[in-house]
Amino acid sequence: MRHRHTRGTAFRLAALVAVIITLVNSVIFSALYYSLSAQLTAHLRAHIDEVRKTLVDVVGNEKDGFQELSTMIDSHARVAKSDEDIYLLTDETGKYIAGNVASLKPFEGWRAIPWKDLNLLGDWSPHRASDAVIGRWTPIKGGHLFVGDGNGDIRDAQRLQLNGLLWGIALSVICAICGGWFLGIRAQRRIGQMEEVLNAVAGGALDRRVPRGTASDDIDHVAALINAALDRLQRLFENLRQLSVDIAHDLRTPISRMRQRLERVRSGADSIEAYREAADASIAEIDNIAETFDALMRISEIEAGARKNRFANVDLKILLTNIIDAVEAVAEERGHRLKPLRAAEGPSIVYGDRRLLNQLFVNLIENAIVHCQDPADISVEIASVNGAPAVRVRDTGPGIPADERERVFRRLYRLEKSRTTAGNGLGLSLVAAIVDLHGARVTLSDNEPGLIVEISFPSV
Repeated sequence: MRHRHTRGTAFRLAALVAVIITLVNSVIFSALYYSLSAQLTAHLRAHIDEVRKTLVDVVGNEKDGFQELSTMIDSHARVAKSDEDIYLLTDETGKYIAGNVASLKPFEGWRAIPWKDLNLLGDWSPHRASDAVIGRWTPIKGGHLFVGDGNGDIRDAQRLQLNGLLWGIALSVICAICGGWFLGIRAQRRIGQMEEVLNAVAGGALDRRVPRGTASDDIDHVAALINAALDRLQRLFENLRQLSVDIAHDLRTPISRMRQRLERVRSGADSIEAYREAADASIAEIDNIAETFDALMRISEIEAGARKNRFANVDLKILLTNIIDAVEAVAEERGHRLKPLRAAEGPSIVYGDRRLLNQLFVNLIENAIVHCQDPADISVEIASVNGAPAVRVRDTGPGIPADERERVFRRLYRLEKSRTTAGNGLGLSLVAAIVDLHGARVTLSDNEPGLIVEISFPSV
């Protein structure tokens, strides 16, 4: 389990955050380090320039200024600390006159001189933080003057910054690792719950669901998706179980009829014509069974979403007008009146498979024609619902009882009053599969009398 935590996404993310924090702190420290060092160096040079200017003024204002300067430098050198106030006065030939440094080669501009390169005079105490002297030479009347100062303050500030950086990085890494470990354990616990549920589902417990927390985070979102997938899986298994029962129930009758017919012919038929009639009837029964299986395979193919690659924009007004023109004569033969299409102002374009949508509406209209016993009025209209098209097929037939409206979409399910009519009970199942493929919604309601079937499409 510990190995799984260290391999978990949360722990790896925490380690990545620790690395990023370290890099960011290093960049910030580098910028502050060099900025503060440059500022302290500038202050130190300004201090040296101020001292140097004061000493140079002594030479310029006095008649025997060079001698006065020598005396002043001797006085300063005697009281100077180990890393402060470095002086050297030489004559024009470079000979030592006064100061606390025996000799130093002249150079131009500013320079940092390591302590080990200075030939210091007198008994000096150990240097504190400084490791070099910053100073410069100045030509004066009668010789040259060097004034310098130790970089102890600069080194102290740099050391303080470095310690702060190290402590900051250490605390950041510790907090990131602890936080990542906590999040990893918490996330792994919830992932373990998902694994337990999925293993239970794999073992047949289709009613198990992943518990959701109150954080509404990514794991909760994944849990919701898993639960939705399990809900759909459970429905598919229940449909498959019910389908198996319905197939066994519906096929038993025609198979029994064929067997009885063939047994009667075998035992009592006395002519070739009787055999031919029995064979023709059996072939018709087999054709009906094959048609049922073909319809079931079409429904399975549609539910698998295999035809979505044929989707395109379809104008419902044109599609429904053509369908109504094609089936109007069939409705008149049955004594029904199929009214022309009514289309409200609004969108009529949907994104889908034209052939499947054609089959969808043909099934709905033919269902109304077949199941309306008395002469009935059948109408088709396109309405606008929340800015999206909706198709309503109305009839004035017997309708469907409210407690049966969910079941009629089941495969091979037939109402008791419809068992005497031709069909295999798959028409509305095919409708439901096509509707689901297109992301639409089908609802059944009472037309008082009759039935209203409404197909609500999503907006394009």
